Parts: sequence; C-alpha cells; structure tokens
Amino acid sequence: MTRSPGALPPNFWTQLHTLWQISSPMLRTRRIAGLLGLMVLLAIASGGFLVWESIQRGEFISALAARDAERFQRSLITFIGILIGSALLLSLSAFVRDTAGLRWRQGLNRQFLETYLADRHYYRLTLPSAGADIDNPDQRLSEDIRLVTQTTLIVIVIALESGVQLIGFLGVLWALSTVLTGVLMVYAGLGTAIALLFFGKRLTRINAEQLKREATFRFGLINVRENAESIAFYQGQQAEGTLLNRSFTAVVANFNRLIRWQLGLDFFQNSYQYLTFILPSVILAPSILAGQLEVGAIVQSQAAFDRIWLSLSLIVVQFELLTTLAASIGRLSTLAESLQALQQAEPTSIQQSVGPTLSVQDLTVLTPNGQRCLCEELSLEVPPESNLLVVGPSGVGKSALMKTLSGIWTAGEGILKLPADSLFLPQQPYLTLGSLRQQLLYPHGNDTATPESLVRALTQVELLHLAQLPLDTVDDWSQRLSLGEQQRLSFARLLLQRPAYAILDEATSAVSMEQEQALYQQLVAAGITAISVGHRPSLLTYHTQVLTLSPDRSWSLHPTQEAPLA
Repeated sequence: MTRSPGALPPNFWTQLHTLWQISSPMLRTRRIAGLLGLMVLLAIASGGFLVWESIQRGEFISALAARDAERFQRSLITFIGILIGSALLLSLSAFVRDTAGLRWRQGLNRQFLETYLADRHYYRLTLPSAGADIDNPDQRLSEDIRLVTQTTLIVIVIALESGVQLIGFLGVLWALSTVLTGVLMVYAGLGTAIALLFFGKRLTRINAEQLKREATFRFGLINVRENAESIAFYQGQQAEGTLLNRSFTAVVANFNRLIRWQLGLDFFQNSYQYLTFILPSVILAPSILAGQLEVGAIVQSQAAFDRIWLSLSLIVVQFELLTTLAASIGRLSTLAESLQALQQAEPTSIQQSVGPTLSVQDLTVLTPNGQRCLCEELSLEVPPESNLLVVGPSGVGKSALMKTLSGIWTAGEGILKLPADSLFLPQQPYLTLGSLRQQLLYPHGNDTATPESLVRALTQVELLHLAQLPLDTVDDWSQRLSLGEQQRLSFARLLLQRPAYAILDEATSAVSMEQEQALYQQLVAAGITAISVGHRPSLLTYHTQVLTLSPDRSWSLHPTQEAPLA
C-alpha cells in the first residue's frame, strides 16, 4: 500500500480556487483544452474497458468450470481483444495526460516567472515589509508547479476512471447480490471516515513541516557550495557542519514522527483492504454452493467489489497523492497571493518619477519594515557630471540611501527623481551564469557590441588576462575571479553601457588605490555622472560635492574642497 502523509487542509478549496483563477486562461486555450478533452474521453473509455474486462473474465472462468470448449474459445478471443484495447487506451491516456500537463506547466511557469520578476517582486518578497512567510520561492516555482500540473491531471484521470467504474461495477454487483452491494457501501464509508478524522489533520501538519525542513536543509547545502572559498579561508567546515547537522537533525526528527503515524495508517489501510479479499466469497458462497450462481460470479464480484471499494475509498487509497497535491497547491497559492498583494500594494510614500537629473526633495529614508529611520528630510540635486560622494560612519545608512536612490528601497517619504538611464554597482558584483560576453553585456545585452569594444573595455579596467580569452568562454566567474577582479569587471560593464548616472555602493572597495583612480578616470572620461559611497580620501578628486550622513539622522552637503572625508 502507498504511504500517506496527510489529508486535505481546511483551506484546500480556497487554494484550489486561487490556482484555478491563475490557470484558467491558459487551460482554455485551444491546444490545451483539446488535450484535456481528449484526456477525459480516454479516461472514460479506459474505465469502461476495465468494467468490460471484469465481466468477460468471469465468463472466461465460468466457461472453464463448465468445461465448454466452444464457450471457452469465444470468451478467450474476446478477453484477449479487450486486454489489447485496454492496454492501448491506458497508454494513450497516459501520453495525452502527460502532454497536457507539460503544456500547462509551461504556461503556468511562464506566468509565475513574469510576475515574480516584474517590478523587482523577487527582491521585495525578501523584505520584512512583504508581510508573508514565503520560504524557498525557487522550490515553489520549480517543484511545486511541476507537482501541481502533473498530479492534478493524474487525480482527474483517476477520478474519471473511478466514476465510470463505480457506475459499471455497481450494476454488475447489484445484479449478483444486493446484500453485497449494501455491505460494500457501508464498509467504504466507514473506512473513509476513520482515515480522515483520525489520521488526516495530524499527518497534514507533519507533512507540511517536513517540506519546510527539507527545503531548509537543501538551502544550507547550496549555501556551502556557493560560498565554498570563503568558508575554506575561515576553515569554517566545522561550524558549517554543525549547522547542517542541526538542520538535518530537524529533518530526521520530523520524519520519525511522520513514519510513526504512517505505520498506524499503513496497518489500517492494509487491514482495511485485505478484508475485501474475503468478503465477496463469504457473502456469495451460499448461492454458489446451492448452484444459483456460477463460479465465475466470484471473480466478477471480487473485481466489482475491489473497484467499487477503490472508487468509494479514493481519499483513503490516494492519501499520499492528494496530500502532496494539497501541499503544493497551498504553497503555490500563497506565493500567488503574495505576488498579487505586491502588485496591488498602495504606492510608496516616496514619490518616484523619471527626470533628466537625479534629485531628492525632503527625502526620509526608512528600513523596509519601517521600524528605523536612517535619514530625514534630505534635499539635493546631482546635475550631469557633478559627481556626489556619500560619506559617514559605518552603519549610518549610506548603503540604504544608495538602495533608495536606485529605487529598490521604497519605505519613507519625500520626492525622488531618477534618470531612466542609470546603473547600480554594489560592493559585491553579480556575475550571471554564462559566457564572458554575457558578463560584460549584463543585464540588457547588446547585439551590436563588437568583439573589439568588449576587449577594449576589459583592457581599460586592467583585466588583460580576461581580454585574451575567447569571449564565448563559459566559467563559474564568481569563483574564478577575486572580488577586486569582479569589481573591475562591473566597471567594464559600466563603460560599455555608458549610462547617464552610475550609483556606486563601495564598488571599488576591493581594488588598489591606483586601480581605483584609473577606474574613476575612465568614468570621468566617459561622461558618466557618479554617486559614490567610499572611505578613501583619494575619491575626493573625482567628486564635486560631498554628502555627510550622521548617526543622529542629520546630513550636510558641501563642495568637495570644504568637506573633509569622514
């Protein structure tokens, strides 16, 4: 028997409605709707063939018991034809079902990804202000979408086949024995009630917790892989091992609870099903012994009893499938609701607009959860080629201001005008998966960029060893390049894309002072206006004004020559 992690959660139907609202437009397309229609027809036909096969099997056995050669030959030929037709129908039904599931998955994945990536929702979901516990969205977008699209159609096919079999076999069983039919109805209802009331809620909670703990353990392993070099420098393997073992211990502890409850459920399910093997024989034995029914009736009644029981006890038998589906639907619907809430959220108090120059008026910067104020009533303007240097003690909110000026932090109030043509360079550059060419042209790409221009940009930032590589070279660049090399590569991007404004959050912290001066000289020569965060006095040379932030949330703005670097 299959293992069964739980039952349907109380809000399952609400979550199912949410999924239907998301999926209905793509399911109504001609291609997918046609596949679903064909899937329904094949499922109904498969169920009908199974009923026919059961009836013919009884005839086959009765012909043998009666020692009627001619009757046996006819029944055998018919039986073989039914088996071949049933095999073809089942195979074709599975193929159509899987094809429809794949098309549905493609559409649902495309729709979720568009919403997830739009308007920086992928980032906003990580902020405390998002107000939702969306753990592991990557798992929801990969595993949960796959499970929902595949498992939902499997459940639909099972339900359709079970419905056809229920109707057909009820007729067969009713013709054989009304008493047996009544016993079966009571037996199936009682078993379903026990499974749902006693096992359902407990196993649902345990299963949901298991999904979360497994995802947390997997995230810890991914974190070690992505930060392998840093961990090796710190010799942090023991600390990481402690964290991973603690996470895995939580996985094991919860799974122990799961298998203990499953032991009870498996015993109930097995006992419950095995009893059906003997009931038809016991109930029909007097009629067969009295010569009122043929021996084949036992085969027919057994098959009918089993199939009707499976149809009426579908929740009991398919607990694992239904629970997995319910958990995935719940996780997907929660993600969908959170994304929808972000789309419908009230506009931020900071009034953002596009302007020719970067300027702020009466800007107050808050942390995303709104619990801490970092800067109050800041007003300034950065005209083209009038570079601004932001300084202040560590923790005063310089990076927070850069995130606000780039538009990804929105908590606060005031007016922000940001040129559309701007690029943000963080202290830790992001290196995408792909070739050297893709690194240089990230994020927008540029099909018109010549190989000469890419090599020239690498030479300008003193990455001569990269300039000698083929531009189609693919590597794990975040592991191959040092932080200083990554920062210089991000400047190469800047020189290639030539935005009007560049917001640099300690973007040269890992390069030497000589390299930093060379990078800023290239920036000035390219006519790119810079808003920089930095601590080196040498940066004053390349900026015309300095903004000093203080721990008391005050600020001061001075020309470079009047403002010593803090």
